[in-house]
Amino acid sequence: MHEGHRSRMYEKLKRGDSLYEHELLEILLFNAYPRRNTNPIAHALLKTFGNIKGVLSAEIDELCTVDGVGESVALYLKCIGRCVLQDAVSEAAAVAVLKSYEDFQNFVKLRFRGKAEEVLELYCLEKNGQIKKIFTYSTNETNQVEVDADRVSRVISTVKPYAMLIAHNHLSGSSFPSENDDNFTGAVQLMCSINNVNLQDHCIYASDNNIYSYFLSGKIDEIKKNYSYDKLLNNRYKNGGQR
Repeated sequence: MHEGHRSRMYEKLKRGDSLYEHELLEILLFNAYPRRNTNPIAHALLKTFGNIKGVLSAEIDELCTVDGVGESVALYLKCIGRCVLQDAVSEAAAVAVLKSYEDFQNFVKLRFRGKAEEVLELYCLEKNGQIKKIFTYSTNETNQVEVDADRVSRVISTVKPYAMLIAHNHLSGSSFPSENDDNFTGAVQLMCSINNVNLQDHCIYASDNNIYSYFLSGKIDEIKKNYSYDKLLNNRYKNGGQR
């Protein structure tokens, strides 16, 4: 009986027929339940989480509260949800154009929401604000991420962006920059200055409602004054003149 029903459902999918949400979820669960009627489970999941998006974004322990859903099925659905989210983030990055602080802030939210470890990202931009390349760094630790200056220098020399943006997250609950954050921003700014690249901002994400911006705070201007190619040359000239 179940095999005949599954064949009919597969045929509807092949023909491109319109399918209800419960039918799509039912088909999705065929692989998780090789010999079981998935219709009641699909309905139970939708009743609990509202729609397919809610099902695929639910946590594993939440999924396990639904009758008939064990840990292996919950993991299966969670993995599919992560794949969908990753694809959405990659697609957004491929077409993202960041022309304002609001654009950047919304993009940072999309990239960092739900991260369980500290991550740092460098965004290389075209002149029109379109993202040319993203570089992501993580140490798989919850409290720190470090990127050496040589690696950033290679990024700039390889990609040759018009402008750059920095973003990373704090898991402490505070988005206020640390001394290390300031030093790293200064190091990146110096390399940008040497290569005629405009460092536009550095955002620190703590939550959707708690994001620190070096640009909005005015700190990026201060760092640009203190970390510039011209200032580096002047300091060398002064030091040389004292000898």
